[in-house]
Amino acid sequence: MDKNKISLISKNYANALIEISKQDDSFENFKTQLQQVSDTINSSNDLKLVMDNSSVSYINKIEIIENIFKDKIDLRILNLLKILIEKNRFDEFDSITQAYCEIADNFERKKDVEIISSVELEIDIKGKILNKLEQKLHSEVMPRWTVDESLIGGLVFKFGDVVIDTSIKSKLENLSKYMLR
Repeated sequence: MDKNKISLISKNYANALIEISKQDDSFENFKTQLQQVSDTINSSNDLKLVMDNSSVSYINKIEIIENIFKDKIDLRILNLLKILIEKNRFDEFDSITQAYCEIADNFERKKDVEIISSVELEIDIKGKILNKLEQKLHSEVMPRWTVDESLIGGLVFKFGDVVIDTSIKSKLENLSKYMLR
């Protein structure tokens, strides 16, 4: 799933799902099922075209969704799909899924963090960085390690809408901007 900007509408639906999944601690189950639904819809061009087609009635779309997902996903997620169809907001589903996963991970104290370095880091250094990052964020960090040789040195951390750039490249760019004032 790409990290596009999530709309307020999607966040609202995702927050409602979070409240529902809190009732029986079904965060992981919901995440898995939402992703399965998203994968199913996005892997079928025909299904995607039908769901995006405004000339297909919402009743027909609901029947299609029920035929595909009934008894395969939680009834509450199926009901979400029906509501999105009825409200003509089905195109928000992927964004809702993304928002739900991010909110659930935050709620469960897990953060996906991209850690960018100028060179491949050794395992013991990665461990030290993770420990320090988890202390700072008060969360379990799910790292995605990336190498960007243009950084020169230092690290860049990206999570959610936050970017922490401690690279030498960034410091040099900031210094040159300061010097040009």
